[in-house]
Amino acid sequence: MPNLKRAVKTLRKNRKNNILIYTHIDTDGITTRVILEELLNRLNIEAEFRFLKGIGTNSIEDIPFKDYDLIIFGDLGSGQLDLIKGKMEEYNLLDKTDKNIIILDHHIPANINIPKNIINVNPWNNNIDGGKEICGAGVSYLFAKMCNPRNIDLAKYAVLGAVGDIQNLEGKLIGLNRSILNDAVKSGEVVAFPDLQFYGKHTKPIFASIKYFTDVRTDLMNNDSRIINFINQINKKHDLDIIPKENLCELSFDEKRILGSEFLSKCNRYVPPNWARFLPKVIFGESYEFKKEEIKTPFRNLEEFSTCINACSRYEDYETPLKVLKGDRDKYYDKMKSRLNAHKRNLSKSLQYIKDNVEIIQRDKFQYFEVKNGAIEGNIIGIVAGMSYSIEDVDWKKPIFALGELDNGYKVSARCPKLLSFAEDINLADAISYASKKVGGSGGGHKFACGAYIPEKRDFIKYLENKL
Repeated sequence: MPNLKRAVKTLRKNRKNNILIYTHIDTDGITTRVILEELLNRLNIEAEFRFLKGIGTNSIEDIPFKDYDLIIFGDLGSGQLDLIKGKMEEYNLLDKTDKNIIILDHHIPANINIPKNIINVNPWNNNIDGGKEICGAGVSYLFAKMCNPRNIDLAKYAVLGAVGDIQNLEGKLIGLNRSILNDAVKSGEVVAFPDLQFYGKHTKPIFASIKYFTDVRTDLMNNDSRIINFINQINKKHDLDIIPKENLCELSFDEKRILGSEFLSKCNRYVPPNWARFLPKVIFGESYEFKKEEIKTPFRNLEEFSTCINACSRYEDYETPLKVLKGDRDKYYDKMKSRLNAHKRNLSKSLQYIKDNVEIIQRDKFQYFEVKNGAIEGNIIGIVAGMSYSIEDVDWKKPIFALGELDNGYKVSARCPKLLSFAEDINLADAISYASKKVGGSGGGHKFACGAYIPEKRDFIKYLENKL
């Protein structure tokens, strides 16, 4: 990314000036914040930091472009280059050498001519897929490493950001994420090893991890006794002693390999024939863990750590994960665990609400449900949409869209199982972006998980049907 050198030079040039840094609010955005805070601290550069949910036609009015000599956007900004440029033009700041913007992002950039005083550091500029090869924290990490190669101890945050953005979708990190992972391993902060892709390796019993696997609907789903019997049969067949109530992290490599192979064989009986070749990608993969965190805690495995961050940020608490990531393990550590427990209860309550009160409406190529304003607490409707695949009325071979009612429209969240995304090459981000724009809204995201805001739903559903 050639713009990295320009960005570093611009930062150093402004080291004595007024600097404002915005970062996004998810795991990728919060880890971006940690990297940039630590970088500027090491460079002895002062800056003001703020979190930003997103850049839109309303929120951009609150960005004080005229008041700062340098504004940095981390994990956002590239897709809104047109808005940023427009506001700079309105304030007569285009090409002003004393007013600079640095964007450190991985989202697809808006297709516009960029003025000289806006530096867009983005992998897509070099034909690198920012959806799976590097995240926002990864771009900020490369920025920090360009400032000083000794900053490789910050790589661990970029790996967490990539996992939080589900860039290990196919089981492992690839591309630039791979080289960043190597830095994190080299620095002694992260361990990477072959593993099963069940969630909850350090915090859930094995039978529960299998229970909540929703990529394939087998006779094991939501059935504890069948899962325990399935594990006991594996023990008998292979002369093993896997205890269903122990954690996956306690199993040996061979025990995991055998358990995964037997589970794959079971799944094979439930999937369409042309889907079977994709099964290994959703069952086997790699695990990434923070080497210095205790085992059997939600802070060891990076997927589970990301859930802890979501348990705070989804309810607009950004301080707690920020403090924990930076090493404050006193009251904030306990606060994060408390937030996690409350988050789990809210997810369980919300899923039960969907089961009891919501109709799953089936269309030819997708399904959707609607949620009344305020029925689900927090910004979790997308997570609940993904969890809804554990409901029998939900067709696990179709994408699902959740429409959450707002005061002035709808928040839409779309999800589909990874296996469905691989086998049918579904791109929900393209579909939701197209349909939302058609009705005067906006949206985007990843192929298997994305979102949008729309003013009305009827035509949106029609356009979705056309696109999918």
